[in-house]
Amino acid sequence: MRIRPARLDDIDAVVAFTTDTFPWGDYVPDMFARWLTEDAGITMVAVDDDDVPIAMARAVFLTEHEVWSHAARVHPDHRGRGIAGDLADALLDWATDHGGQVMRLLIDDDNLASIRHITKKGFRRPVSVVRATRGIGAGSPNPEGNGGRRPPSPLAPRPAKVRDLPLVRASWSTSEVGRSMRGLIGAGWRFHRLRDADIEQAARSGNLWEIGNSWAITGAVEPTFEIHMLDTAPEEAYDVIRALIDTANNRGADALSAWLADTDWLVQAARRAGCDVTGHGVWEKPLDPR
Repeated sequence: MRIRPARLDDIDAVVAFTTDTFPWGDYVPDMFARWLTEDAGITMVAVDDDDVPIAMARAVFLTEHEVWSHAARVHPDHRGRGIAGDLADALLDWATDHGGQVMRLLIDDDNLASIRHITKKGFRRPVSVVRATRGIGAGSPNPEGNGGRRPPSPLAPRPAKVRDLPLVRASWSTSEVGRSMRGLIGAGWRFHRLRDADIEQAARSGNLWEIGNSWAITGAVEPTFEIHMLDTAPEEAYDVIRALIDTANNRGADALSAWLADTDWLVQAARRAGCDVTGHGVWEKPLDPR
């Protein structure tokens, strides 16, 4: 077994052992070819004596120094041989050689095998998050109020402006939620530290919201309305989440998905608003400069 960068002629072999990774399938077959064209990341494969891939993993720079690792997959016939660990070492070396200062990844709370593996590689878990999801409008299984109608939130989201950037930055760096998240925000299934550029881009695209005394950064990915950052407080968390549900409904979304700090009062507010929640850990390892 040896490790090398992936190539386009590896697609068939990789698709063969990644198509049914999870009960719902896998995103790797749809993304593999695209990853090979992206300059910010690298996809590595472990190959057998015939140069056929039997495992893969990917790393990508999200910011200048923050690297995200994901899509680690091993062919079922070759698991238990430490191949995933060898791939992790190769990605760590690549990230360090290219100026990375920290590598992070996301693991479900119930994935104990991956947690044991990554702990041995020196990763630690500084942040616990929950993914809160629910249907919107006709797709909602949890209508609130009498007659199946959910009353609107008393809070009205206001599209924030670029001039609000210092307020958002200061709040996220000092609030209970921001400190619990260690300054990280989630986009899709990846996390990086909140930057001024993230706030400015959200404001210019109409995805930065002031809701009461709270702030939110969102990003609509049809048909799901995604919440990348929610900075709120116990006294208004429930109404803020309801306000975002109203916004998602007004934008025609079929579902809402939010990354939230794993804080009791925030998780309870999400559940009260009809969300299902699942726990995850953001794991990280500092990289030694070379």
